[in-house]
Amino acid sequence: MNKFVAALLLALMMSTQAFAESDAKRPEAESGKKLTKQQMRMKECNREAKEKKLRGAERKRFMKPCLSGKR
Repeated sequence: MNKFVAALLLALMMSTQAFAESDAKRPEAESGKKLTKQQMRMKECNREAKEKKLRGAERKRFMKPCLSGKR
């Protein structure tokens, strides 16, 4: 009985994680939400900062002009 309960809990946790991942990866267009101009800019700036592997103050210096559209 204990093995059954443990297996059931494990299966439940794994299925919950799979659903959470699928929601997180869903594009905005499919979810019915339309991004504002500022949200699109934030998304693009975050993508660029991640590609450049920026962290801390260096990321902050990059993000400020990027988000204001001065880059």
